[in-house]
Amino acid sequence: MKNIRKILLVGMVLLVFMVAVPSMVGIAQSFLSNNGVDEQVQDMSRKDLDEISEDNKNEEVEDVEEVSNDIVRDNDALEGNKEIQDDIKPENNLEDVKPDPSKKVFLTFDDGPSTLTPEILKILDGNEVKGTFFTIGKSVEKNPMWVKQAYDEGHMVLPHTYSHDYAIYTTFETYYNDLELAKKAIEDVLDIEVPYIFRFPGGSSNHSSFKYGGEQYMPKLTVDVKEKGYYYIDWNVSSGDASSDYDKKDKIISNVLDGAKNKNLIVALFHDTARNTKMAEVLPEIILELKNQGYTFRTFRDITQDELDAMVKLKLANKPIIR
Repeated sequence: MKNIRKILLVGMVLLVFMVAVPSMVGIAQSFLSNNGVDEQVQDMSRKDLDEISEDNKNEEVEDVEEVSNDIVRDNDALEGNKEIQDDIKPENNLEDVKPDPSKKVFLTFDDGPSTLTPEILKILDGNEVKGTFFTIGKSVEKNPMWVKQAYDEGHMVLPHTYSHDYAIYTTFETYYNDLELAKKAIEDVLDIEVPYIFRFPGGSSNHSSFKYGGEQYMPKLTVDVKEKGYYYIDWNVSSGDASSDYDKKDKIISNVLDGAKNKNLIVALFHDTARNTKMAEVLPEIILELKNQGYTFRTFRDITQDELDAMVKLKLANKPIIR
């Protein structure tokens, strides 16, 4: 009986063992299989991460290259714009224009000072040229600051008349009284001795004097003036700004530039009066064109005796009046 129980016990143990072993093997296989998958997953993850990282690197490089290309394109555009801007620049290049010593121009402005004087001075200064102002004495007394500014900036101020009333041409005495007052007005403001250079109202060959002193008044007066040591200055180029052309910019330009043709010594006439804003607007263009033609700008402040003699010869100074 005991032997039978031992046999049954051994059989049960064997049966349990036979059932358990396959299950344990399956579990072990399953564990090993899962472990391999994890390793594959880990391997794939590492591979994918490396690929993703590499892709990111490539994208960053492409982005940098794209930005760099954009910068190059922008620089090319800027260079293009610069070339366009260079093309837009005026063709006039004064650095290439050499002044011709034989070509001289004296810019002269009559009848000031006026409210236009500061603008004229600004234009002359901006274009680095000097001018001469033949002034009215009464206006000098009213606007001494503009007279002083003109002289301080290197321009010349000379008498034109005190009153600009053509009745001054009645007698020699009435004329010289007016001239002396005009000179004194300048001297009082500038504290200088005005040289014996002036411009007659209406010019030396004016007809305005006919009404007062007669047709022979100016021929006689001009002789007497020269005997006193004066130089009276006329002009050979007129802007026309005292005529009906005063508000026609194109006409003012053509009056000056056409009048300057074939002349080496020019005395150009402008008028420093409040209405002549159009003249002031075109004055820079006139100056630029005269520079391009090689003219040197001179004034009666530093005029030489040779230049005065040349003006006399050309009848720009001390022109004989014969009627």
